[in-house]
Amino acid sequence: MREYVIENVDFIQLTVNPGENRVYFPVSTHLQGKKILWLESYYVASGVTYDLAGRYPLLMSTGIYVTLYDMDGNLIVDSLTIDYFNSFSGNNLPRIDAVIDWERSFLSIQTEVPTESVVFFSVYIGSENLPIPSQRNIYNLTVPVTSQMEDITLYRKVQALEGKRITGIYVSSDDTSDIFNYPNFIESGYLYFVPKDKSRFLNCVPITFFSGLEGVLEAGTLSLRRKFIAPVEIDFNRSKIYIRSTDSRVRNLNLAFCYE
Repeated sequence: MREYVIENVDFIQLTVNPGENRVYFPVSTHLQGKKILWLESYYVASGVTYDLAGRYPLLMSTGIYVTLYDMDGNLIVDSLTIDYFNSFSGNNLPRIDAVIDWERSFLSIQTEVPTESVVFFSVYIGSENLPIPSQRNIYNLTVPVTSQMEDITLYRKVQALEGKRITGIYVSSDDTSDIFNYPNFIESGYLYFVPKDKSRFLNCVPITFFSGLEGVLEAGTLSLRRKFIAPVEIDFNRSKIYIRSTDSRVRNLNLAFCYE
């Protein structure tokens, strides 16, 4: 299985209305002309997960097919199921390695859309085949989550990592009422980290993309620690965690930061 060294991450989302069977990607000025390595969809298997604004639910990841064109009108992928655009289920993400013509690219919707919904993609940009960085040093941080929709600032909470170059982030969640205190569910939300290097960006990555848990599949357990970050210092005082959930329990979000 492929391992990913992430340099930059942005995002793009599409709004889907009831009755629509084809939805085009928005003309995204901040992604225009940028060579895209991979797209990864926010996989929604069950329950309700919300978009970044906390306004629209994410559409279930069933019966959605992706068609992408490059700027010369060539097909990159043709009606590929959105399941392939998610590494959480053990897939290798389809390699894009092209500048996408967003205006021509679209999703085919072959599932019921009960209400106005969103399909969310992270967009990976940067160099490919970067060396896998060291993750020998780890700093653990526990952040309490007390509501369904919450913006959590990391201001003055991660001072121990000042001057350290981060090489990985792994996240798990636990219910504080569970006496075993075992990470037992995946939190719905997004991580927004501000690199000190102004040429780098890690914008609103779904928490599930950095899960530190193992996925239990039909073939057995699967390690999800396949994503690394190209070493970078992070301005934690400007970084945030956006919780977008229907879970009303008081729980903990456990973050493990790997650094050089």
